[in-house]
Amino acid sequence: MGKVYVISGDDDFARKQRAREVASDVCRCDEPENADHVEIIQGDLPELKPDVIAERFLEALQTPPFLAPEKVVWLRHHPDLDSFNNDNASAPVREAAAFLAAGLPPELSVVIDGPGLDKRKTFCKNLLKNDGVIEVCSVAKSTDRNFAESRRNVLNEFAKRTGKRLRGEVIQFLTEVIGGDSGILANELEKLACYTGNAPEITLDDCRAIVSRTPEAVIWEYTEAIQAGRQDAALHSLALLSRTGEQGMELKLIALLSNSFQKALNLRQAMLELGITRPSPGAFENLSDEQKAKFPGNPLIKLHPYRAFKMCESAVRIDGASLARKLTLIRNASRALVSGGGESRIILEQLTIALCR
Repeated sequence: MGKVYVISGDDDFARKQRAREVASDVCRCDEPENADHVEIIQGDLPELKPDVIAERFLEALQTPPFLAPEKVVWLRHHPDLDSFNNDNASAPVREAAAFLAAGLPPELSVVIDGPGLDKRKTFCKNLLKNDGVIEVCSVAKSTDRNFAESRRNVLNEFAKRTGKRLRGEVIQFLTEVIGGDSGILANELEKLACYTGNAPEITLDDCRAIVSRTPEAVIWEYTEAIQAGRQDAALHSLALLSRTGEQGMELKLIALLSNSFQKALNLRQAMLELGITRPSPGAFENLSDEQKAKFPGNPLIKLHPYRAFKMCESAVRIDGASLARKLTLIRNASRALVSGGGESRIILEQLTIALCR
């Protein structure tokens, strides 16, 4: 029996890249577009209606191989795969879904890619019954449990491929300012590779110079400058952010500042819980199984040792009294912004100066 391969998810770049890899593997060639035994139905042509695309796809499925013992049909970049789950869809869509669900003849393989597939519905269940393969490429979200690890794996693979060294602060910067979109991440990494040329290492200065200055990147620089007490750099970043005109930016900055100092407070507490008084890479590499079992909710035991070290190194620079004072300053600024008790730009500038002292 032939097999159906479906690649879905909301990460467009990763999904399309993976679909090409699968299509190349299935048809055993690097360029499926040029293979005689591959028929490609382009699903994202704006001039074609969904019914026309479904008719072409169904016709390709029903047509036997010609001048070859086998055939591969690739429905490429379909705009909404969940239409195959719709009982009220047009006749060509329902017929194509039924054809795939019934199992394929041994000489036929099918690759489909596009967003919107619901794996809980009948179409997917029928495919899986017939040994179909379903992959989902989702945009990594900062709230995901394994977000930092998945981004770090991508960056380490890039470092291995290019021979570039990436220090912990560079990985942190790229993870926090680029986010989970793999297409943007790939683009920024290629820019960095070209910018640094034959240099053996990509530095934080390289990242600041060439990575697109999104609001996320400037926010990262702003909070980092405040934590390091670099007043001029913090005020410069604040000026850049004020020019974006983004609605609610002031309160967003307040929340991020509060979170960053709250995190420092929590890290100090986590260190005390593990009996660590002075952060070092070795302190987190040599945590005993007993410590991990005793404090399963401790955030530091889930981090890479170097990442844990760098975060705690930053957290211990500020003593407890200073942390309390800074959190009070942030709370008072938040109240002033919400109550409309002054010009928001002046409130943030005064807060920035006070936090850098």
